[in-house]
Amino acid sequence: MKNKELLNVCYKFFNRFITADKLLEELANTDISNLSKKDIEEQNKLTEEIKTIAKNTPNEMDEYVIKNKEKLKNMINRFESIPKDDKDIDFLNKQLENLKKDYEKETDSHERWLKITDCINENSYFNEVFESLTDYELLEFIAQNIAAPFPPNLTQEEFDRLVNAGIEKDEREWLWRLAFNYETRSINFDSIVEYFIKKKDGYYLAELISAVGECLNIDEIIDKIDDKELIEDLKNRKSVISHYVSEEQFNRLICKLD
Repeated sequence: MKNKELLNVCYKFFNRFITADKLLEELANTDISNLSKKDIEEQNKLTEEIKTIAKNTPNEMDEYVIKNKEKLKNMINRFESIPKDDKDIDFLNKQLENLKKDYEKETDSHERWLKITDCINENSYFNEVFESLTDYELLEFIAQNIAAPFPPNLTQEEFDRLVNAGIEKDEREWLWRLAFNYETRSINFDSIVEYFIKKKDGYYLAELISAVGECLNIDEIIDKIDDKELIEDLKNRKSVISHYVSEEQFNRLICKLD
């Protein structure tokens, strides 16, 4: 039985979505009814190790916590400055709400977080469970969150396998979220761009550009788009992509309607 609940709880801690205290609370409340005796023993053993570290490690606000709050505040300001229209207001408001929640929540000290993270990452049972995931399950696992600070390390080949798993089942939301999680990881997103263009999906193409525009070749994207329905759709989403698409580039795209 795959202990996905253990992975999900630990992943939330890795990415600082929950504190060590909340991690221990959620581990204590995981559903173990379908786990084997060995799985239960291994999870309990890991939980006890985490308890010991949490108890013996200082948990005061440090430089990392302060800088992270500054980063979140800048992201909030950026989203608040984006003009909203009927097509995109729900999306933008949702992102703002999530960012503000992240800004207000409690955070562990870097030392406490790092020691517990290392403990989990070095745990053989945790790694065994993680390695048992299929490409599709790993895609779903990563895509639960948007712009997670510490997604699993993936090579370009591994990333492309997840993209293919998403394309096979037309998981466009997951593909967009996958890209957002790897914005700073030197990953090529062309396969996702090409899929959204193929599907003539202006909504997800615009959100992709808005999320990872710095990682995309906008000129190449414009050159690849020739469907007038898709161009009209993107025309109505100018406010969302304007941060990364210049006026000249946008006009070059719209000229294809003539």
